[in-house]
Amino acid sequence: MGDGSRQSYRDSHMDSATASRYDRDLWDPGAARGLEWLLEREILDDLLADQSRAQVAIDFACGTGRVLEFLAERVPEAIGVDVSSAMLEIARRRCPGASFIEGDVTLDPELLTDSADVITAFRFLLNAEPPLRAAALDWMRDRLAPSGVVIVNFHLNPQSLRGGYLRLRHASEVRMVGVTEACALLAAHGLTVRRVRGYSYLPYRRDGSHLMLAEMRHRVERRLLGVGRLAELGSAFILLAGHSQTRASGGSARQG
Repeated sequence: MGDGSRQSYRDSHMDSATASRYDRDLWDPGAARGLEWLLEREILDDLLADQSRAQVAIDFACGTGRVLEFLAERVPEAIGVDVSSAMLEIARRRCPGASFIEGDVTLDPELLTDSADVITAFRFLLNAEPPLRAAALDWMRDRLAPSGVVIVNFHLNPQSLRGGYLRLRHASEVRMVGVTEACALLAAHGLTVRRVRGYSYLPYRRDGSHLMLAEMRHRVERRLLGVGRLAELGSAFILLAGHSQTRASGGSARQG
C-alpha cells in the first residue's frame, strides 16, 4: 500500500467515473493535460524515429490507452498493462488491435514475461509511492530487450515556473521530481538516460482544466520544444533510457 495513510496509486483509478474524467481531460486541447498530450505526441514521434525496427511495445499503466494507441500505429505488436478494469474498458475500445494484461505485474511478474523493444510509462512514476515506483522500474528494466528503450515522463518539475508557483502556494504538499533526480532514479534501477525533452513551459493556475488563450499557448509551446537548453525547465519532461551496461562510456544525457 502507500506511505502511511496515503492511498496506494494502485487503487486510485478503479471506478468508471474517475476513468471517464481522466480520459476527457486528456483529449481536451483547451485543458492543460490535453495541450500536453499534443506536445507529447510530437516528442514521442521524434524519440521513436530511431526505433523503426521495434517489433513489440509495452505501455505500462496504460490507462485509457492514449499512448498505447499511439504506439499501436507505429509498432507491430502493442501491449497495454493496467490494474484498472474501468480504465482498460476504455482502452480496449480505443485500441482494438492491441493486447492487454489486466493485473499488477509488479506483484505478479509472470503475468507478462515477454521482452519489449519499447516500454512507455506516462503520468505514473511521479504519482506512484516510492515502493511501487521502484517495483515498476525494476519490472520495466527486466522486460526491456537488450537494445530497447524505456520512455517515461514526469509531469511536475520543481525547477519550472509552475513548480515554483506551486512550491510557494502549497509548500511540501505537492509531489515534484526534477530532471536530475529523475535521471538518478532510473540509474538506481539499471537504466541510463540518453535523452531529455522538456515541455509545458508556460505556467497556469489551478488545475488547468480551462486554459486561457489555449491556441496561442499551443503555438508558443511548440516553438519552445525545439530549444534544447530549456529542457530542464519545463513543468513536464520525457526521458529516454536504455540498459546501463549498453551505454557507451563517457557519454551524457542529450537534451532536445
